[in-house]
Amino acid sequence: MALHGSNGEDGKVQAVFDLYGIRYTGTGYLSSAIAMDKSLTKQFFKAWKVPTPRGTIFNKDQKDIGLEANDLDLPVVVKPCCGGSSVGITIASTDEEYEQSLKEAFSYEDQIVVEEYIDGREFSVAVIGSRVYPVIEIAPLEGFYDYRNKYQAGFTVETCPAELSPEKTREIQKYAELGTKALRITGYCRLDFMMDRDERLYCLEANTLPGMTPTSLIPQEAEVLGESYPELCEKLIRISLEKY
Repeated sequence: MALHGSNGEDGKVQAVFDLYGIRYTGTGYLSSAIAMDKSLTKQFFKAWKVPTPRGTIFNKDQKDIGLEANDLDLPVVVKPCCGGSSVGITIASTDEEYEQSLKEAFSYEDQIVVEEYIDGREFSVAVIGSRVYPVIEIAPLEGFYDYRNKYQAGFTVETCPAELSPEKTREIQKYAELGTKALRITGYCRLDFMMDRDERLYCLEANTLPGMTPTSLIPQEAEVLGESYPELCEKLIRISLEKY
């Protein structure tokens, strides 16, 4: 499976494959749907004590979408509830930017997530089978890890293994493993984290079909472990077939 966004990552294709008895890589339709919905993801993370940014859900026809009434302050991150590849995500630092961010996010979906902005370092870590991979740090040269910085080579500095203390590395890996269990993900996935200036960790989301392009993160993590790209692909297939 090498699909992103709606239909691919939200479990619809997986559900059709299940109905027709077609085997596929990655997790099943239910965990795909949960992980794709950022509002559901937050609820599952909270239930499993996985730290995640404070946030709230707004509907397009909702009247009160002010920040103060929802225990939030600028700056905030505004994003579509079920989008992928960071499409439609913006950071708002002023009231004017916030209004524009709402319009941008609502142009994609009728339900959006608004959450506190975490100022700090960004990390990602893969969980493949029962193994948590090395942590990778993501440092965009400009802005945040948006669609352009994800998919265009040279726009982001990626360091693997991340320059962290052994204790902080283990903490990220622990929450990655816990987040995977919380969302009932099997096979493989990648979880994204922020660490603020006080080194507090926040899990942003889980990707059930992580990117597999030359600039993607999991191949870089696998390379640190001595796994080539073909070996990684074979491993993902082998692990996924275990559910059958």
